[in-house]
Parts: sequence; C-alpha cells; structure tokens
Amino acid sequence: MRDGREDEEIERAIIYLVHSFEASGENQKPVIFHSIRVGMGLYNRGYEKHIVIAGLLHDLIEDTDVEKDEIASNFGREVSDIVEATSFDREIQDYPDRYHDTLDRCFQKGREPVIVKAADILDNSNYYHLADSEELRKNLMEKMAFFIDNSGSYIGDERLHQELHDRYSNVKERIDRGNC
Repeated sequence: MRDGREDEEIERAIIYLVHSFEASGENQKPVIFHSIRVGMGLYNRGYEKHIVIAGLLHDLIEDTDVEKDEIASNFGREVSDIVEATSFDREIQDYPDRYHDTLDRCFQKGREPVIVKAADILDNSNYYHLADSEELRKNLMEKMAFFIDNSGSYIGDERLHQELHDRYSNVKERIDRGNC
C-alpha cells in the first residue's frame, strides 16, 4: 500500500516536469507524456518513490535547461544521480557511441538507473516500428538487445526485465514480417 506523502511527492515531481518543459523543453516528441508513462509504469510495478520520481524526470537533463544540481535540490541526490546516469552526454555526437556511453553509466551506477532505463526503453519500444528508415530500426533493435543482454545481472529476476524481453521479441517479429 502506498503512503499518501509519497504520492504527494510523486505528484510534485510531475508538476516540476511539466513546468520544466514549459520553461525550456526542446524535444519534438511528446516527452511529457512519455515521462509520465515511464514514471507511472514504475509506480504501478511497485518501485520505490525515488525510482518513480527519477523515471518521471529521466529526460530533463537531456531535453531542458534543468541541471543535476537543481534536481538534487528539489528531489535529493539519489534521484539526481539516477537521472544523470540515464541521460546522454550532449558532447557525444555519434548516436551509437552516445547510447553505449549512457548504458555504461547506468551499469556502473547499478540497479536503480538500470530499472529506469529499462522502463524508458520499454515505453519507447512501442514506437520502434514507426522508425523512418531500416537503419534506424536496426539501431533501435540492436540497442534494445544490448540492454537486455547486459541488464540481466541487475534486474534479470524482475518482471520489468521479462516484459522488456517479451517486447523485444514482439517488435522484432513485427519488423521481420514487414508490419512497420
């Protein structure tokens, strides 16, 4: 059973997310909706409050002017460390290099950022079949497979990991059949 104070803190994170994107968000995707799905997916799976909040805020460093210290001052260092680990390094221009750098940081930090990244990938994978080129679909599927293969030691016994594995199989089958 959830604590009402925890839910208030999670709601505060949603408000912070929306205001941050209103102030400086620069993503063409519906990233607020995505971030809420990621955070609420973690919430509905029973993850701890700080993991849920990190899931809600996971794209802020990438897509707004919000920095790690601001997240820490509002939600604590534990949350900001997870958000930082799951955020790509803007200095790395090559997509595969940037993605592998992000995953390496998640794996170095441990279970909690891996959980958030798993929920992020799971939600994003709903749209992989819409990628506008075969090369992009291939890159997306390769990164998903890489993540699944390397995250098992962190979250392999958790339902989220199995859901990610099942989604990979379903998306791959759909792409292989040409239903994209």
